[in-house]
Formats: sequence, structure tokens, C-alpha cells
Amino acid sequence: MSITAASGFRAAGVWAAIKGSGKPDLALIVSDRPAAAAGVFTVNRFRSVDVELDEARLAATGGRASAIVVTSGYANTMTGPGGRRDAVAIGRAAARLLKVPEREVLISSTGAIGFRLPVPRVIRGLRKAVRALAATKEAGMAAARGIMTTDTHPKQAEARFSDGGRVFTVGGIAKGVGMVAPSMATILVYVTTDAAVPPAPLRRALVAACADTLNAITVDGQMSTNDSAICLANGAAACRALSGPGVRRFAAALHEVCAALARQLVADGEGATRLIRVSVTGALNAREAALAARAVADSALVKTMFYGRQANWGRIAQALGASGARFDPLRVTVRVGGYPAIRGGLLVKPRFELYSRLAEAEVPVAIDLGAGRARASVLTCDLTERYVRINAGYLS
Repeated sequence: MSITAASGFRAAGVWAAIKGSGKPDLALIVSDRPAAAAGVFTVNRFRSVDVELDEARLAATGGRASAIVVTSGYANTMTGPGGRRDAVAIGRAAARLLKVPEREVLISSTGAIGFRLPVPRVIRGLRKAVRALAATKEAGMAAARGIMTTDTHPKQAEARFSDGGRVFTVGGIAKGVGMVAPSMATILVYVTTDAAVPPAPLRRALVAACADTLNAITVDGQMSTNDSAICLANGAAACRALSGPGVRRFAAALHEVCAALARQLVADGEGATRLIRVSVTGALNAREAALAARAVADSALVKTMFYGRQANWGRIAQALGASGARFDPLRVTVRVGGYPAIRGGLLVKPRFELYSRLAEAEVPVAIDLGAGRARASVLTCDLTERYVRINAGYLS
């Protein structure tokens, strides 16, 4: 399960001395041939210069890329013209080392906001990374480690599909367990495939895959300035472009990878001890379904309730009522862990068996607003003292 699982991709992860810890802080992902590329990015108004540079390069190339450079430690956000020069210098150095066009090198950064990248150290790290490039699982794992910040472990996923008698692979890595409330894809996510998918259908598939996976998660309700999800398709397994059914099979595999990465990200949420799946049905429209689901999933009171394993259903009712979704409270029903929690405008006394259910690794919250047919789902986690400790000491 690796970013190198697809044919024609190599990767590396090294320590470039961006972080003082000695842990990997630079990742390099390279396609052995120019690849179709698509990306979706944060809509935060304070966006990293890397995000702006990547969008410009994808537009200039018509959706082509050969390499992705990722640094971990500093976000290269709110760094002004100097930060942009830093990103360009890093991309230029990578292009020279890899002998690829500069505009086909994409850049990502993650870490503390407001600090410029140590360019000389990054370039020295790039030289190490180029020497370490390999198509092995170990190299893919190294790259997954190289993009981590407060993650406790790497996130990887892989899926396969067939078309025209050939088997193709989709592999991905991701990072980000805090400042997670995406409105694009989420955090930093990189996916590769050895199928030949042109840029336009590749972007459509990526946007669709993100919609109910990477874009339907939250850890703390905070949208990052650097969120990026990038997919490269190099056609190494077969140069012929996928057929219509093949594109649909690819889209399904891409969705599978994104869903697996999304789940891993939330499960490793800063300080998290359990997953909470908030599913809303019976909303007037899709927007209001999402509003209701997100309000409950983002509620600090709801999240701490689950951490404490308490059946304080009034917190769910409060979040729903403030969400902006329209409904009659008397028609709302809520079930937690399969047990009734709210019915007919009243709280339902919890059954004794519920408390063991609240201690499980994942707890479902099913909400029916009784107002329509629209639905939405958001995956979140509980909120613990460890989240506070991590972020009280994290400079960002």
C-alpha cells in the first residue's frame, strides 16, 4: 500500500534539517514519464504560496506534472513575495536535478504558519532525495513519513481495477491530523495511478472522489491554509487512454483510496480515541443536510461528550438547532450507537447497554430531520485533553 504501488512512480523521504528532530521532513514523488495531473486546493483566504504556484502551473501545463516536492515543518504561508521566491527556487532545483521542465514540478509545504523555508537546506535535502528515489514499498513509506507533522503514523492506501484485460493500480499517501475541516479535498493528499487518464476526466474523478470522503471529515473544525489533494496519472501500465467504462472503474478505485485515507486521517486525529460517524437524513436539501451533519460533527461539546462516554443528548440537539438547517424539532429522531437518543422533541433515557457501545472504537450517530429526502455524512472524532496539549505547544 504505497504511493509507489503504481508502475512508473518512484518516491523518497529524507531529513532535510527543516525540523530539528531528525525525523524525515522532505518527500519527493516522481513519475518516470510526464503525467496527467489534477489538484484540488484549500479555499482559505490565507493560502500558502505553494497552493497558488501549483494552481498556476497546472493551468499553464493544461494539467501535466512530473514531480511533487513536499516539505514538512513550515507552511510557507503568509511569507509574502519572499516565500514565493523560495517555492520557485525549490521547484527549479528539483527540476534541474530530475531533468524535467520546471513548470512540471508541483510544491507543497506543511507546518507552522508565517515562517519561510530554509531553501539551502531544502535543496541539499532534495539532492539526498533524488539519490534515494526508488519504486519500492520502503521508498513509498519513507515519503509518507516525510510529509508528517503531528501525525502519529503514516497514512497509505491502494486499490486496483481492470480495463481491456489490463490491471491498473491507484496508490496514495496523506497527512494531517489537526486543523482539519476541509472545503476542497483535505490536508495533504497525493495519489498516483499507472492508468492513462486525460487531465479533464482526471480532475472530474478527483473532485467527485473528494466530495464525500476527504471533504466530509473534520477533526477540529479548522480549515487549513495549505490543503492540497493532487493526483498523477502516467499511463505506464498501458499508454492507451481508458475507455468510458474504464474511467468509471478508475473513479471507483480513486474513491476507494480517498475513503481509506480519509478514515485514517480522522482515526489519527490529534488526541483522538474514537471515530464518530454523523449521518443525517430527511433534510430539505443537500446543503442543509451538510450543515446539520457538520454542526454536530464540529461541536466541541458533542466531541467531549463522546470522549467522556456520556449520554448527554442535549448537546446533539443544541448543535442541530443552531446549524441553520430547517426542521420541526418534534419530527427529529436521533439514534446513537443504534439506540434511541431523541424522539418527538424529547430526550430518550439511555439504556444501560448503550454505555458499552460508547466505549467502542467507532460510534454511529444517525439523525433523521423529518423534513425532506436529502442526506449527508461527516466523519469526526472525539476531543481530548491531548488535543489541547498538542496545540498549546504547537507554533502555527
